Amino acid sequence: MSTSIAAGAGLFEMPNGIPNVDIPRNLQAAISAGRRMTSILREIVSLRRGAGKLTPNEYFYYRLWDLALSAAEKRRFVGKQAQHQMHLACNDPGWYAAAADKLLFQTLMAGSGFPVPPLLAVTQAGRRAGEAPTFGSPPEIARFLREPQIYPLFAKPVAGKYSLSVISADRYDAAADEVLLLGGERKTAENLGADLAGGTGYVIQRRLDPDARLARLFGPRLWSVRALVLAGPPGPVIHRAVAKIATGSNAADNFWRPGNMLGAIELETGIISRVVRGTGAEMSLNEAHPDTKRPIIGTLIPQWEALARLVISAAESLPGIRTQSWDIALAAEGPVLLEVNYGGDLNLAQLAHGTGVLDERYVEHLARCGYRSRALRQAMGVPSRKSRPVISTSPSSVT
Repeated sequence: MSTSIAAGAGLFEMPNGIPNVDIPRNLQAAISAGRRMTSILREIVSLRRGAGKLTPNEYFYYRLWDLALSAAEKRRFVGKQAQHQMHLACNDPGWYAAAADKLLFQTLMAGSGFPVPPLLAVTQAGRRAGEAPTFGSPPEIARFLREPQIYPLFAKPVAGKYSLSVISADRYDAAADEVLLLGGERKTAENLGADLAGGTGYVIQRRLDPDARLARLFGPRLWSVRALVLAGPPGPVIHRAVAKIATGSNAADNFWRPGNMLGAIELETGIISRVVRGTGAEMSLNEAHPDTKRPIIGTLIPQWEALARLVISAAESLPGIRTQSWDIALAAEGPVLLEVNYGGDLNLAQLAHGTGVLDERYVEHLARCGYRSRALRQAMGVPSRKSRPVISTSPSSVT
């Protein structure tokens, strides 16, 4: 049975996700900070030709005009175009569907004994997963949505990315025949059933409750951790980790959703050491959580060591994806795997930590994968700003 997701379905297309940036506003911010126009332009040209292939938009997006950053530190940032080529070099296209097809991922992880959100139903005709029912028509889905015991639920497209078109529902109102969505919006069961029948179909899961301690401090929204994993001899290692901090009534914790935040996680301790909100000239650092006004800096990620072990174990099950970006829910029952990205966007790690990912370890990883570029070889000779700790396959190997 075809999964409707193949490596050719966009994998080899150049990504069009260069961030939109108000360049005049950001340029004015750079000049106000003491930068000269000529030096900014020289720097943009240099970084565009460098290993990270940064565009002018990305230069401002990451605030690389900041005088606190050295030239070597700026060269470590990777843009979308270079990221795309790096991921192609490191990852086997035959493994693409294992990450891109959310139902296949769910089945693989559950079958391997890893914790995943409980599967309630599938709306892609011709697909099955365990004992969860498959519904192929809007009326069938609408009948399912009228069952009160399935709530709260979370639905995501089988072929979805960036949490686009996800649905988070609180409960069913039988009197109005409406489903109450997170944030207060209502939809009739008939209309929501039609939505869930669209596209490549949906994976409908039980919505996870957040970790109790995080909920007390920061409210009821579910957080997750994005872990950038580099797989290769002697085994997978966590290169960077970021807390994805949901705020307000956002249905998911993706950073592009207004108000959401990122937290840089120190690998040795699991403690958040830097918090980012916004990008470019609108970036702010180390704010308190907007919903509860409590400080986020210093927060310990719940069950950090167990989460790290879970990620490493799960990464070993996908050897054909050598650059992996995992999303792990910080749920009431402990760490739960949400998805893995085939490479994944590097911007989250770079924004959260304020440093580029292209340090010695990542350069060595790219070299093992066969990625070649003159600018990258030059970057290998640049000493790193700071030695980065890793988590490897040994349960006690936080170094």
